[in-house]
Amino acid sequence: MGVLCLLLDKKKQYFPLLVDIFNVTGHKLLIGLDEEKALDFLKVSSPEVLLLPLEDINFWFEVLKNGNYILPIFFVEDYEKVEEFKIYGFKDVNFAVLPFNPMELLTKVVALSKKTHNQEVLEYLGPLNLAIKFMRSGSTLILNIEGEGYACSLFFLQGIIKGSTCQEDKIAELMAKHTKIRLEPFKEDKLIYTFEGNWDFLSKLVYNRIYRPTAVERSLEKEGEESVVIKPKVDLSQAVKLRDGLYWVGVEDEKGLFQKNSYLRIYEKGDIRIPILINIGTPQDYVLIRSKVEQVVGTVDVIKAVILMGAGVDIASGLFNFLQSNQKAFVITTLNIAQRLRSFGIPQSRIKAVESLASMRLKLATGDVLKFISMPFLPEVGSFVVLEESTGYLFTGQFLSSYCSIDEFNPLENANIDDVLSYTLPNIPSKDILMPALKRLLAMNFTCVYPMFGNPITSLDSLNQIFERLINTVGSSHKLDERMILEVCEDILRLLKENAEKGEISALLEELNQFIYMEDAKILQTFVEVESLPHLLLSLAFTKGIDVHLIKKIISKLQRIGLTLTI
Repeated sequence: MGVLCLLLDKKKQYFPLLVDIFNVTGHKLLIGLDEEKALDFLKVSSPEVLLLPLEDINFWFEVLKNGNYILPIFFVEDYEKVEEFKIYGFKDVNFAVLPFNPMELLTKVVALSKKTHNQEVLEYLGPLNLAIKFMRSGSTLILNIEGEGYACSLFFLQGIIKGSTCQEDKIAELMAKHTKIRLEPFKEDKLIYTFEGNWDFLSKLVYNRIYRPTAVERSLEKEGEESVVIKPKVDLSQAVKLRDGLYWVGVEDEKGLFQKNSYLRIYEKGDIRIPILINIGTPQDYVLIRSKVEQVVGTVDVIKAVILMGAGVDIASGLFNFLQSNQKAFVITTLNIAQRLRSFGIPQSRIKAVESLASMRLKLATGDVLKFISMPFLPEVGSFVVLEESTGYLFTGQFLSSYCSIDEFNPLENANIDDVLSYTLPNIPSKDILMPALKRLLAMNFTCVYPMFGNPITSLDSLNQIFERLINTVGSSHKLDERMILEVCEDILRLLKENAEKGEISALLEELNQFIYMEDAKILQTFVEVESLPHLLLSLAFTKGIDVHLIKKIISKLQRIGLTLTI
């Protein structure tokens, strides 16, 4: 009897090769050219094997979470990817390396569908595949996994994993190795380690180890060591719903560290509907922002106001285009920013200063109240934040923003604390400025932070850590001697030589040779002031197209020794 398979083929590159071979061999292939169609197939059928590119692994997790226990075969570009993902419990049977032989692929499909009585089959499939098969078949048994020096037993009752005899890290360690497998009849036992269902087990053993909150497809966790994780599933070309009535409509930066956040907030009560846009960007940004806004509200004409949290060219210049396309909306900002807007030609009649509001609070017709909190000099004169009193949403400008590459960015994910500090610290002039501002913020009842750049801060624990480290770090700088600066610059040069693309590092070194004399990564003589070298290195890294993950590493190294840097 043939095996029923489901293919997710969003790029339409696999099904022409597979359709005929499946039909000829008696197997059946369901073809989903998008995730919605693939999910529709799962509602009416029960395929045993899911075929999909590794980049779409999040779809497989979604399927598992919904209770569809289906074994995967991932299309991958090289054997290195296979080895990288074996540490999560996958086996060779779970991968088809491009270009693949369709008959070899079918051999793996059949192997995944086989009954699990044969010892050779058990060890070929491995613990992860077996666990999913037992969940699928509703099996009641004990799966014994034996490694060198220790063993672990997993208890399944009617397809539900009840617990194990060892901790999660031990199970994960065994899953990544070649192990001996034994199956035993189920017996009641008092389990020290339990799971809250199948998804709890799969998420802890696989999903949480791959799908990290600060997901980066290529990051340097240790010096010179690569780690592969999976980019979160979010389509940034579309408006992204964050909460009821709150949408991200910003602009992604594919090659840089500035992911620009604009937010569409829709306040509703009965027949009253008040859409407000927060942040606007450049004229080029506004084209994309407008498209996303119109996906949600139909036309930009319905926007009642724009809350503008800065007056820089990259932050505010798109405002002209917006005001031309919406003749009734007005701008909400501070007096300082308003003065700069008027000097650009925006009429006073289109601007509402927050200082003119009673207690700096704006009460909308829906009953919602926006509280405007002055944050002067963080980072510019006229800075402020906006608190939505009923929900505790706090919208900020550059304060509490973060550096964030495109593969780290997800407006639904909590920001990385170090990324927030890396961006925010250089923009704080002194502790005398910081402390009153934090005191004002801490007096407010907020639940999360939506900044101008980078990921939101959705964890209050993260926010408390950020505030604590800001307080302890600001004003604690010390004088750096030239030797220390040279040593960290040499460290950065070694990092770049080991990890940057050959053409990029060659271009950087060629220009850097005008300012220093070095052998390998050793700086023997400088033709500029030593204090200016870190800024020069960072600037060249940007202009020569060095990978943004390496640039973040450079920033981190420089800030660790107390250098204040802005990009």
